[in-house]
Amino acid sequence: MKKIFSTILSLAAFSLAANVQVLAPEGAEFAPDAPNMVQSIVRASVSQTGNTPVDGSAEIQLRTNVMTMGSTFVVVCEQVKDGAVVGSGKQKAGSVDDLDVAIEGAVKSALANVEDNNASAAPAEDYYASTASRSEPEVVVLVPADRNDGDPNDNFAHKRPTRNYVSYGLGAALWHNYDFKDKSCKQYANADDCHKDRDVERSWEQAFVFHYARIFEVIPQAAITIVDNMNISFGDEWEWHEVFLLGGRFFPSTGVVTPFLGAGVGLGIQIDDRYYDSDESFAIGLAAGAELGVIFFRNSATQLEVGLAWDALWDGFESFDRRFGAGSFYIAINY
Repeated sequence: MKKIFSTILSLAAFSLAANVQVLAPEGAEFAPDAPNMVQSIVRASVSQTGNTPVDGSAEIQLRTNVMTMGSTFVVVCEQVKDGAVVGSGKQKAGSVDDLDVAIEGAVKSALANVEDNNASAAPAEDYYASTASRSEPEVVVLVPADRNDGDPNDNFAHKRPTRNYVSYGLGAALWHNYDFKDKSCKQYANADDCHKDRDVERSWEQAFVFHYARIFEVIPQAAITIVDNMNISFGDEWEWHEVFLLGGRFFPSTGVVTPFLGAGVGLGIQIDDRYYDSDESFAIGLAAGAELGVIFFRNSATQLEVGLAWDALWDGFESFDRRFGAGSFYIAINY
């Protein structure tokens, strides 16, 4: 009889656990699967507080907001009751690896007064419950795992995940070569005719540009890039201009529509049929470039990029006198 009565009291105390409607998190678009991941962690954290997470409407609502500040995350949870915020909690995570711990702490702080109310509303134990023999509860001590145990390079999970994109684009370019005068013409009697045949004046030509890039977003505001822009002109004289650049990008914001500014250095190759000497018509050497553009649907797994690029290629590695250049406008898909 005493055991039955104790069981009834335990069920009565359990029934005092509050139903908490977990609202969809805000600001959790830092990764494609981040909103579902944050929602699941919040629901699990609500259960750990002794309350019941529900999808439908409830008297108590839990609102979660995840904000990025540089490479850190700030989690704010608010308990809303009758349209008013009656409890809140804030936690900061140094990286995405610690985000689950920050969410658990923020949820516990926001629902702290719910636990207090449940405890005060619990029925007092009677004589039978107080005198009934019962076993001591098992005490479980949670020890946080050492995230720096061993060499962090041995485990990729210790590192911040990088969002990788491949970019393909097509557009129009404006390309130019450089002035050239053949010094060997002075040894000929008809030097003027020689200069007329062999000298080249700087010219500007329209071309097609094929854009390829690898984008590695190491933090929300910056990325490492590998860019290849190839310009081809099919006019009276055939021209091919291509640069391969290693550099980076800076993003001033992390919204759905994000501008960017980038730069890089590397190598380039050039073929121009306007030059008489093969040493001048073929060039390989140092290259540098800059880019400016806008990315649409930044938080999506597939993005639309519109950009302007300018690059320069110096013929040879010993002089900067002979320089080719190209400016381009392109539209690309990043995925």
